Amino acid sequence: MSFGAKVRLTRWAVVLAAIAALEVMPRIGFGDSITLIPLSEILPELFEMIASGEMTEHLLATGGAFALSFLLAAVTGVPLGFLLWRYKPLKRTLDPYLTTYYAIPIFAFYPLLLAVLGFNIWPIVFIAWAWAVVAVVMNTAIGFGEVPQVLTKVGKSMNLSRWQTISRIFFPAAVPYIFTGLKLGMVYSLIGVIASEFVLSTRGLGYLVSYSYVNFTTAAMYAAMLLILALAILLNWALGGIERRLYGNV
Repeated sequence: MSFGAKVRLTRWAVVLAAIAALEVMPRIGFGDSITLIPLSEILPELFEMIASGEMTEHLLATGGAFALSFLLAAVTGVPLGFLLWRYKPLKRTLDPYLTTYYAIPIFAFYPLLLAVLGFNIWPIVFIAWAWAVVAVVMNTAIGFGEVPQVLTKVGKSMNLSRWQTISRIFFPAAVPYIFTGLKLGMVYSLIGVIASEFVLSTRGLGYLVSYSYVNFTTAAMYAAMLLILALAILLNWALGGIERRLYGNV
């Protein structure tokens, strides 16, 4: 059996083990029967909420906020990362702040964001963007900085201009690092949206989890959590596919 086949087999084994655990553990009395229910009771609730359109409303709200925040993080993060690499004094100035950035409780500023931006989608987008953008910036800067010197010498030997050297040598070589930053940014963005919806929204998957928990509609809560998990896996798979296609052509 090839290594790739073993990896795929292991992945499926983990998935099947998780499914079995979710079904068996509640039935053998593990945990409170009110707060922990079998997967076979969660899935019908999920399908019913999808069929009725209730889940679609929340999914679209979360998806819209996520798409905006992640797109903004990518569009701003990659150029900022390039500037950090290109201008060393700027990097030395900002490095201490960037390395400790995630110690700052950004979500604690949500009352200020509500006052400035209003009770709408934008405070959620801002918080998710703020969590995501630094991962993109840092990994982009690292990617440009890790380009081997031999490639720079090759560019000089071919009389490439500065722009040609950046676009044809540095950027393609930095693509794996940039996509690592985008993957992290995607995760942070989704976390930011879901967490913000607990407090700042009356729609969205995060709001649905919070509302269902408070009202003891456990099946709906777990249905929303399953959908969040599926959404995260799908987004990661899609971004990985884009990376493989793009990097394979570099």
